[in-house]
Amino acid sequence: MPDIPSRLRDLHPDTILWLDRLDAQQREALIWAGRLDHHQRDRLDQFLDLDRDHFEAGFAVVKLWTRMRWLGSTSMWIILTVAGLLIAMTQIVDRWRPPHL
Repeated sequence: MPDIPSRLRDLHPDTILWLDRLDAQQREALIWAGRLDHHQRDRLDQFLDLDRDHFEAGFAVVKLWTRMRWLGSTSMWIILTVAGLLIAMTQIVDRWRPPHL
């Protein structure tokens, strides 16, 4: 008989049958959830216990925040690029301008 870890030998036979019915994606989710600490599991339980409207509202807030953050970082990049181009253009125009008499 192969060497079976003690934590698997202590499982109830029904639990082993239940684990055997899981597909790969469900097993990955179970492993991920098993790595959460107590506080994170409590927060996840609270989130999953929300009714449909609050659940959707939570995602709407996250989507809005993500878009606002993207807009903020992109607009800053655009402003700095335009400012750099304007400074470069004024430097070039000043060198081509004929001297005043």
